[in-house]
Amino acid sequence: LGAGLWDDFRQDQVLDELRSVAEENSAELDEPAADTDSGSTTQTEDTATTTTTETEETTTTADEQAATTEAPESTSSSSSSVPEEDSTTTSEAVTEENEDETTTTVTQDPTTTVAQDPDETSTTTEAPEVEVPVVGEFEVLEILDHDVDAFTQGLEISDGRLFESTGLVGRSSIRELDLATGNVIRSTAVPEFFAEGLTIVGDTAIQLTWQDEIALRYDLETFEVIETYNYEGEGWGLCLASEGSGNLIMSDGSAELEFRDPDTFQSLGSVEVLLDGTPINRLNELECVGDTVWANIWLSDLIVEINPATGTVLTVIDAAELRPESTTNDSGAVLNGIAYDPTDNTLLVTGKLWPVIYRLDIDAG
Repeated sequence: LGAGLWDDFRQDQVLDELRSVAEENSAELDEPAADTDSGSTTQTEDTATTTTTETEETTTTADEQAATTEAPESTSSSSSSVPEEDSTTTSEAVTEENEDETTTTVTQDPTTTVAQDPDETSTTTEAPEVEVPVVGEFEVLEILDHDVDAFTQGLEISDGRLFESTGLVGRSSIRELDLATGNVIRSTAVPEFFAEGLTIVGDTAIQLTWQDEIALRYDLETFEVIETYNYEGEGWGLCLASEGSGNLIMSDGSAELEFRDPDTFQSLGSVEVLLDGTPINRLNELECVGDTVWANIWLSDLIVEINPATGTVLTVIDAAELRPESTTNDSGAVLNGIAYDPTDNTLLVTGKLWPVIYRLDIDAG
């Protein structure tokens, strides 16, 4: 194939892979959860044991829980694009039916409603063109060391410093890494929780927990917990919008991105991430870059860039080639961890239990 035809082929291949992942994830989430034996604990996010059902569901005994490792995240595609502010504007349509007629009321704002008579003829307008994601390419600029025992849940660069959150009950931590080498500078254990995503807000760090429904705010210099917040559901990824709203953006393993106040952690709304109308479920680790959000898709090697204002997938990156050979037979050693370095517009990317961190130059194509 010529260069142009190969580029078109590659674009189609990666987008097909993303659609396949979206459809498979949605199909699995629609299946009823499997029954579990009495006395066992069903877990769903980042755990690699025996059974995977809805999001990342596995079954472990209480005694085994501390040793749980994450379930698989398979392979997929590539990403980068232009952002928008993460607003949450929604129009609610309510349809009421009776024997004789159907009336549709569209609520545009708290005071305005429009009723449409079904017998009236209306002008048909052409549906808006669906935006097709760009398939991005990348170049590996640098390879740093990474603690092979780190079950990475969050990766973040702030003021030239690199921070990481690691998971698993009994092995969770918040730590600072050397940005030049990847080596651990300091680490504080979080033994009572299964820690998840992490982001930096001013001189504090906020870390999610998987199923404990608690977010921890730390003093960044001491790693002492200075405040806690409660939330409903699971916690997966977290980032702070650097432009636009300035809100926190949070994932819970579904296709939803939730917006939260960076000071109070109060929920401010959400947006659903879709591709061709199909939800992109299992959004995991998040990184805010300008007005956009980059996300790992759990159970894939895909990284996607999202417009949080609309839920539109802007770019897809296939990072399958980055997976270290040493992790090939380890289903828990999956791609997870994205940090943006504003000094050179690169991304640091790693995975759970990976021995390396890659510095990538992203080309949106």
